[in-house]
Amino acid sequence: MEKSDQAPDRYETISIESKIREGVFHKVVKDLETGKSVSCSCKYWSKGNKPCFGMKTIGV
Repeated sequence: MEKSDQAPDRYETISIESKIREGVFHKVVKDLETGKSVSCSCKYWSKGNKPCFGMKTIGV
C-alpha cells in the first residue's frame, strides 16, 4: 500500500560555493513551503546547529 498523503518534493538541495575555501560547496536543504533553509552539510551546522553563510544566503 502506497502513502499518497505525503507532499512530494517538499525540500530542495542547493549547492553554494564556500566563501572561504575555493572548490568546496555547502549542500543547503531548503524547505520549498517556507522558502527557508533547514540544514546544511557543513561542520557549522552538523556539529553545532549554527547557520552558515550558505544558509543565511537562502534564509534562515
